[in-house]
Amino acid sequence: MDIKNVCVIGSGIMGSGIAQLCATHGFNVNLVDIDIEILKNTKNSIEKNLERFFVLKNKISKKDAEKILNRINLNINRDEAVRDTQIVIEAVFEDMNLKQQLFSELDAICNKDVILASNTSSLSITDIALKSKLQERIVGIHFFNPAPVMKLIELIRGKKTSDEIFDRAKSFSESLNKTVVSVRDSPGFVTSRLIYVLCNEAVEILRKGIASAEDIDIACKLAFNFPMGPLELSDLVGNDIYFHIGRYLANTLGEKYQSSPLLKQMVEDGLLGRKSRKGFYEY
Repeated sequence: MDIKNVCVIGSGIMGSGIAQLCATHGFNVNLVDIDIEILKNTKNSIEKNLERFFVLKNKISKKDAEKILNRINLNINRDEAVRDTQIVIEAVFEDMNLKQQLFSELDAICNKDVILASNTSSLSITDIALKSKLQERIVGIHFFNPAPVMKLIELIRGKKTSDEIFDRAKSFSESLNKTVVSVRDSPGFVTSRLIYVLCNEAVEILRKGIASAEDIDIACKLAFNFPMGPLELSDLVGNDIYFHIGRYLANTLGEKYQSSPLLKQMVEDGLLGRKSRKGFYEY
């Protein structure tokens, strides 16, 4: 079953990036959210990103950018949007109950051959699939922010994911010009589990007054050749996202993954990072 049409559910930072990426590689994309104004704003942002990071840098032509935009269709009717698609990619908030409900509903309305993929960065694919009947067609395709640029995809096999679905999802991911790593289902997978520990430890170092946020980030960038320090990264991803990842990892893997009290306090105070214009830094 060749993939030509893709449905992306959720038009936030990750959903919009995935939609742009898929459209860039020739796929027709139905982008779904609850409000048409949200979707229009998202498409405007995609247009600006294409112009700023691709057209002005001579990576694509103006005509190519227009073709990419024309492949992205906006839809507030999810049931209509998944019709005639071969893969549905979920990019909603990291909440297990929300994802389980969504996949159960998608499982009921999508053709049995349709791949149902989650872009979750940490939640168990096996658990996400629990309320669905055809659990074998549910897989994790973890993109990285910004999706049009980052080269990696973590492909996660749930306990009931079939070989056929996994292989098709891998072929699709590779068609996006990504390097794909295969991962057995486990909370946090590889990347989120590792980077959360680093970022959380950086927050603890800051909380204990061992070094400033700037010096922690400079030390990591220069010592480990990181392009971005852990506190800068936490601000970029969202401090609330890392807090939720930590809570989930602590519940599933043990107390050693418990979030720093400082991170918890920052989330309660609305210091979420770039999206709130203030986190470990001001923006």
